[in-house]
Parts: sequence; structure tokens; C-alpha cells
Amino acid sequence: MKRLVIAAALVALPALAAVFSAAESNAADDFQLWNACRPTDLLVEGLDNDAAEIGLTKERIETLARSRLRAARIYGNILPGPSETYLYVRVSVVSRAVTTSVEFKKSLFDPISEESNYASTWQSGSVGTHGEDAGFILQDLSEHVDKFIDEYLRVNAEAC
Repeated sequence: MKRLVIAAALVALPALAAVFSAAESNAADDFQLWNACRPTDLLVEGLDNDAAEIGLTKERIETLARSRLRAARIYGNILPGPSETYLYVRVSVVSRAVTTSVEFKKSLFDPISEESNYASTWQSGSVGTHGEDAGFILQDLSEHVDKFIDEYLRVNAEAC
């Protein structure tokens, strides 16, 4: 009988660990992405000259990201007033190299300094070469934006 109880406990331990791990994961997800499904702004960083040489423009990046956010019904052009959140997109092209970064930024309060400012709470990105193909870069960026939307909607599902 004692062996049966020990065996049952050993079987149950991984399940309990998974439950506690999921709860911690949800709290972390909430901190990173919870926004009560309110609209979020979009800020696209300016591009280097090397991007223009392959036909990549800030407007193309803005159009791609904005249309994806609108399709998910989470885009809101709240700026120029203060916004609680925004999606920050940066693409850096230097010679044949490219860095793509998508960050969700939240306005956070620091109780010690009693100051508020924006901080990245979620990010996705990649580094590689582009083969002088702006479409390749836009496809890569699209995947990062889609990853954000998927995770954002999962965390904010109750409110959306």
C-alpha cells in the first residue's frame, strides 16, 4: 500500500509542477502582453540609407504592420496624445545584413522614483542577410508581427 501511495505521488508531481508552472507563465504573460484588449499604437523607426537601396521604405513597413494590427482589431491611432502601449518596429539594413525587431512597449510606473516611462515587455526579432530582397525582409517582419498578434490575442482573449 505504501508503495502505491509513493507511486501515485511520483506520477502526480509532474502534473502539479505543470499547473504551478502554467500559473507562473500566465502571470508573466499578463505582465508582458495584457492590455484589456485596448487599441495599441504603432511606431516604426526610420531606416538607414542601405534600406532605400534595396527598395525598403518606412511606409512599406508601416503599411504592413498597421494592416496586420487592424485585421486583428487591436490597432488604434491614439498618438499624439499619451498612449498606454505601442508596438515598436525597427528594421536596420547595413550592407547585406538586416536586423528586425518588434517590441511591445507599456507605460510602467516605478514606485521608487515615482516616475512613469515606457519599457519593452515583449519582443521578437531576427538577424541575418537579406540577399538584396526587400520582400524577404517584409516577410520576416510579417512573421514577427503575426507572432505578436497571436500571443497578444491569446493573453487578452477574455477582454477581446
